[in-house]
Amino acid sequence: MSARAACACALLTIGAVFGVAGAAGAQSLDTIGGFDIRSDSIDYNYTTGAYKIPSRFTAVNGNTDISADRATGNSKQKILSADGNVIVHQNGPLQNHGAQAQKFTQVPSTLTCDHLDADGSAKTYTATGNVHFIQGQREATGDRGTLNDATNQLHMDGHVTIKDGDQTLSADAVDYNTETGMGTATGNVTVLSPVPPPPPGPPGGPPKPKKHHP
Repeated sequence: MSARAACACALLTIGAVFGVAGAAGAQSLDTIGGFDIRSDSIDYNYTTGAYKIPSRFTAVNGNTDISADRATGNSKQKILSADGNVIVHQNGPLQNHGAQAQKFTQVPSTLTCDHLDADGSAKTYTATGNVHFIQGQREATGDRGTLNDATNQLHMDGHVTIKDGDQTLSADAVDYNTETGMGTATGNVTVLSPVPPPPPGPPGGPPKPKKHHP
């Protein structure tokens, strides 16, 4: 299950970032909810909680940072929608998940996608468009990935490919439970694993056939 676990890390990282996110300030650098948000401009409505980051920004919280071309959201509703060259980088262990999930979050990881939606109240996080996750020798790609952090269920669909070392799994969809480690791949499932080379023969090659004399 280690290959499928790579899928989980992609959105577990999002969960760590946005579990308390959805906060932004009116200044170019602010710290709200534990995040340092850096951008040229941030529009924030203190009455409604709605905010807009119209240009490239970076939000940093401990060992995790996210950057994107733009974002909108609401701090009171704990929602965020980020667009354009989204990058989520985690360079330290996550501490707020079960032991099975935590096992796969000790190595630095990077997630990229075109669009990211996060709902902190529902604890759902969705990455869409060219989803690409790298952690060590594990690599996962797909069209869409959704993590429900309340039920520990991850679903990836659309040309899902997971590489773990020299093994590759491809499928239309992968469902994975980040708590139990159980996963299911469905639709055009292909697993590629290198075939070990045959053992070497005796020195000098195969024995020559003996000649028979009349």
